[in-house]
Amino acid sequence: MGNGVTVVTPTYNRATHLQTLYRSLCSQTVGGFTWLIIDDGSTDNTTDVVNGMKTDIFNIEYQRKENGGKHTALNLAIDIVETELFFIVDSDDTLTNDAIETIEEDWRKVKGKDLCGISYLRGYSQEVPIGDIFPKDKLIDSFADVRVNKKVYGDKAEVWATKYLKRYRFPVYKGEKFLVESYLWLQISKIADMLFINKIIYLTEYLEGGLTKSGRRLRIKCPKGGMAFNLILMDKTYPMRDRIKSGILYSVYSFFSHKNFKEMFDIPYKSLLLICYPIGYLVYLYWNYKYNK
Repeated sequence: MGNGVTVVTPTYNRATHLQTLYRSLCSQTVGGFTWLIIDDGSTDNTTDVVNGMKTDIFNIEYQRKENGGKHTALNLAIDIVETELFFIVDSDDTLTNDAIETIEEDWRKVKGKDLCGISYLRGYSQEVPIGDIFPKDKLIDSFADVRVNKKVYGDKAEVWATKYLKRYRFPVYKGEKFLVESYLWLQISKIADMLFINKIIYLTEYLEGGLTKSGRRLRIKCPKGGMAFNLILMDKTYPMRDRIKSGILYSVYSFFSHKNFKEMFDIPYKSLLLICYPIGYLVYLYWNYKYNK
């Protein structure tokens, strides 16, 4: 596996925004990285826009696939990427000018520690972070402990060691085009820690029509993915409050998936689910009324 960073951008009908990200990458203080664009079946002029991008600063790779959702685009990227580091940057976001240089320098300092990656901050600007900062700068801990157990909320900028990503894939369910990315990050956190740095390197603007804005309706349309994600958080390694919440959500998405009682309870956490099941049914009835009108 080669050294360096691959910036991975899954995109769907975001041709105009891709140009803004391209200019951001051209403004980096170092070059020599790769930008891998995974086109998830766009129907706009994304292909023409990418073909018009020319630069000697970094390498541009473009792969087009049938529309299947961001998680399926990331699965393809995991198959393709051969650099040491894998950095997901959404098509409607940008980076600070020193982002790639910062990543490379910080990774060199911890290369002997066999970490699964580095997590930085995202910001609305270079001064205003999104959500919480990490409890300690340059903290080494697991993704699950920091983000779930220590309750550090808000989107962050995770840079992953590709060798760890290649051990896992997102599950793909027929007809479902969304699965929360933390599904994979929580799997990786079981086998390796990462470095957490309180520095903003990634700038985000939440657009209408983006995944973050789509909210609960999108999750209800993808209930099997919701079941898979919440099943992870029902594990005994997580706080009981989180386990109960995830047990309720697991049962909610099971109802939306039309699972029968036997199928729903075919998991290791039957006692927990038995407690959560009645509340989950009430939540399911409410959500079904509110969002499926």
